[in-house]
Amino acid sequence: MMMEKVRRYVKEWHMLEKEDRVIVGVSGGADSVCLLFVLSKLQEEIPFELIVVHVNHGLRGEEADRDEAYVKELCEKLEIPFVSYLKNVELIAKNRKQSTEEAGREVRRACFAETMKCYGGNKIALAHHMNDNAETLLMNLARGTGLRGLGGMKPVQGVYIRPFLCVTREEIEAYLEKEGISFCEDVTNGTDMYTRNRIRNHVIPYLQQEVNSSAMQHMGETMEQLRVVEEYLD
Repeated sequence: MMMEKVRRYVKEWHMLEKEDRVIVGVSGGADSVCLLFVLSKLQEEIPFELIVVHVNHGLRGEEADRDEAYVKELCEKLEIPFVSYLKNVELIAKNRKQSTEEAGREVRRACFAETMKCYGGNKIALAHHMNDNAETLLMNLARGTGLRGLGGMKPVQGVYIRPFLCVTREEIEAYLEKEGISFCEDVTNGTDMYTRNRIRNHVIPYLQQEVNSSAMQHMGETMEQLRVVEEYLD
């Protein structure tokens, strides 16, 4: 059961403690919406606070406005504070000479940090899951990396926590379906616009279908072992 898996993972890594004030990034997509609901459930067991941050990148017009309205409505139902930002990521990327993907990531993190400061938060929860981490590993391998890059994303990294690194995208989707929770589809995820998308849409499915159906879990376990090695060497 996904909920139990996440509960154990959160406990193992001491991600959530009594009286934490957690900033959670919610785009409206499946992963972040699921994270919001899972964290909301965990609040019944651990007395911590949640503040939701939604960043509108100004890239998808009405579709992006719909996502923002949906997240705001969810927060009202769950009685969780909601903070939104509108940023012109395309212009920011141009000025910084970055890709829109890279600029978007930096903008989101800046918004999370700003909200954390305003609300006196102490942790930022991100919805990265096992598939995301496998994509990161493959990207790092293809581009050239050291031991740190081979370890992928960490469950806890400074103020950032990633409660979903122990579950796959398929488990997240199954949980949402079982609980009857809707989410917004970002049409750009289906395109091959970004390197990560090309790995997600072509390489990962091929590995799962043609090499090993448990490829994501095995890559996750390997990254975990490599993180332990890296920490030991440090």
